[in-house]
Amino acid sequence: MKFEVNHLSSVRKELTIELPAERVTRSFNRFSNEFARQARIPGFRPGKAPVSLVRQRFQADIHERVLAQLGSEAIQEAIRASQLQVLGEPTIQDIRLTDQLPFVLKIAVDVFPEFTVGPLEGLEGTKQVVPVTEADVERVLEQLRDSLATVTPVEDGRPSQPGDLVTVALAGYILEDGASSPPEGRAPDITLRRETLEVGGKTTRREFDEALRGKTVGEQVVVEIQYPPAAPGSTAEAAPAAEGVGDLAGRRVQFHLTVERLVQKTRPPLDDALARQVAGMDLAALRTRIQSDLEADVERRALDALDTQLLDQLVARTGVEAPESLVTQQVNRRLGEFVERLQQQGIDPRKVNYDFQKMGEALRPGAETEVKRAIVLEQVAREADVQVTEAEVAEYLSEMAAQMGVAPEALRARLTREDQLDNVRATLRNRKALVIVRSAARVETQTVLPADAPAPEETVSFLSENQ
Repeated sequence: MKFEVNHLSSVRKELTIELPAERVTRSFNRFSNEFARQARIPGFRPGKAPVSLVRQRFQADIHERVLAQLGSEAIQEAIRASQLQVLGEPTIQDIRLTDQLPFVLKIAVDVFPEFTVGPLEGLEGTKQVVPVTEADVERVLEQLRDSLATVTPVEDGRPSQPGDLVTVALAGYILEDGASSPPEGRAPDITLRRETLEVGGKTTRREFDEALRGKTVGEQVVVEIQYPPAAPGSTAEAAPAAEGVGDLAGRRVQFHLTVERLVQKTRPPLDDALARQVAGMDLAALRTRIQSDLEADVERRALDALDTQLLDQLVARTGVEAPESLVTQQVNRRLGEFVERLQQQGIDPRKVNYDFQKMGEALRPGAETEVKRAIVLEQVAREADVQVTEAEVAEYLSEMAAQMGVAPEALRARLTREDQLDNVRATLRNRKALVIVRSAARVETQTVLPADAPAPEETVSFLSENQ
């Protein structure tokens, strides 16, 4: 076998591979004989037809078998010999296959770029931490109360009040510029559907909430909403807000709502009984655990944001490129997650007019940035020779199993069946590499108060020991 590598870019290579004519002839003879043993040709007993006749009769099938075998072997051998770290599947650009002549195959492949990160000195980042307040703990407790609430229909004709659940029949009309209402008789752009909204609920749009307060069953209201333009690079930029509707970003929509049902939500008291029901502990202990969990989440998000800052600096410093196959894979992963969310909401993705191509284009810049960060982090791990021990894997699986309420052995068995253990090792390896990056950086920690908190006399700000 002979091969030649043409360097198209740091992440894209072109391989021209040539297999000798003798190897091509052997492959044609092998598959021709296989077909001859099985062929049924009029005038000949099974398996007794001349090979030359069989080759002529089954020329296309034999050619396809030879191409599949030689193509696979040529690609694998050339990749091994070139020592390229190939990512994704090769793209075939040219094929020349004829019996008794050399087999020539030209492919393009994405590869892991050859570059060095080098010393990590000079990195700087800000770790912003939002303190967990008593109000945060109370908010979680109120969510627990909501999850255990009971509902009863409002039958005395009283109007809706905060905390009630209102079921409405809803239809929407996209208004033209300057129009105050849709033309009479026009079909709604957002077809009639039923929605249940909580009066005063945090997930209820302000416009709907204001319109539904003090309403009774049978009343009708009209709500007009001006949707802002979509943020560039988001799925919302290309996805409609409702089934059967084009993008609502930047559009003015008039909703017609009819109150069909009104129920009162009764939440249990916040006491030790509730705490024991949800967590098997008294209320004071539950508050302490919620505080600890929230602080852990704040720390995780602060470190994630810090890591992003530092990795972006390494990406800029190295000028690394993102292989197209990995970018496409990341875009497809995000689109897949979006489709899963639709299905969880009971929406059939095949029956909505989402422009998935446009969504993919909107997601591509962000996906490219994520791939570059991942490549830089991988190179940091390689240069530091980061290793993950089986003891570390076992400890990680024990923690996961405890959170999921399963035995560690059962979790390991499942991950092994699903071929996911390598992903666990990669996660742990990345964590170690991130610790190396942070340890080399000059990190400033800032305590950032919530937007609704009063401003302090001075901001807490100090440098870490990594100076």
